[in-house]
Amino acid sequence: MLAAPIPENEQQRLESLRRMQILSTPNEEAFDRIVRLSKRLFRVPIAVISLIDEHRQWFKSCSGLELRQTERRTSFCGHAILSDELLVVPDASRDERFHDNPLVTGAPGIAFYAGRPIKNWEGFRIGTLCVIDTQPRQLSADDRQSLDDLGAWVEMALANRQLGEAQAEIVAELDAARRQSMLDPLLNIWNRAAGKALLAREAARAERQQGELAVMMIDLDYFKNINDDYGHLHGDRALIEFSLRITSCLRAYDSVARFGGDEFFVILPDTSLAQAEKRAGEILAKIRSSPVESDDISFPLSASIGVAAACFRNAAATPRELVGRADEALLQAKRDGRGNIKSYAA
Repeated sequence: MLAAPIPENEQQRLESLRRMQILSTPNEEAFDRIVRLSKRLFRVPIAVISLIDEHRQWFKSCSGLELRQTERRTSFCGHAILSDELLVVPDASRDERFHDNPLVTGAPGIAFYAGRPIKNWEGFRIGTLCVIDTQPRQLSADDRQSLDDLGAWVEMALANRQLGEAQAEIVAELDAARRQSMLDPLLNIWNRAAGKALLAREAARAERQQGELAVMMIDLDYFKNINDDYGHLHGDRALIEFSLRITSCLRAYDSVARFGGDEFFVILPDTSLAQAEKRAGEILAKIRSSPVESDDISFPLSASIGVAAACFRNAAATPRELVGRADEALLQAKRDGRGNIKSYAA
């Protein structure tokens, strides 16, 4: 196996990548949307936006893989960032650079790879948008142009990337390793500790500005049954899809965190109770829109949602009070048969 070579400008490239403060950050719909489209357009099982760090390739967004990162030395994307041109590998088993690569000989069993190098606003190649298949294939001239166009879209999303104030503060204050400790390892969203820290910051901001703040508690209905009936691997797949469907309905400055095994917490800055109820309806519709396809198994998803909000011009609320109100509303949604939305009534 030919290990991924190191670019001549590696130190400057890494410094530029770290200035972006994007490594070890949660899923963002702007990037997930491009990955979903790439996967559909090229009809491949795997599509990824990969960022090449010093010793790893880390996936800002991926579809078709459970992994969030791999070693840099075995990465195809580590080769792709050496040039501005697309890297296309029609059949990895016949390519002397990759035929004995563990990503070829083992999981995920890469046969075909096409990667479009991604540049940041400082001009450094920081990663790729890539599409992967487990069967050999060719890439037509039209396909090459489409992948190049999608890569340009990733670069535009990077340039326009915006996080909410609270999330941006946490990202700026912590290095990548500490940010990683605040992410859920399966879902790549904020964990419970991060969710509480974000809520405290957003509540303080709402109080300063005398604004509004809404929260939701969202429970994956019958998660235990999914685990019992289909096994924990399919249960994990349900959680991943559940998380992605929630995220797809949120704004860039909203936050979502995993609070427990099957419980999620959403923070909606500058949002009234009526607006939050409307958003909860959109989330529930998205969650129930189609069954999860996991290997040869298909099963539906449903959710119970509790909503609470505070208008700080009228009456402030502490983070604990907001969580308690949303949790109370969630319990009522469960008592009423699940698969519905309840709001806290003061």
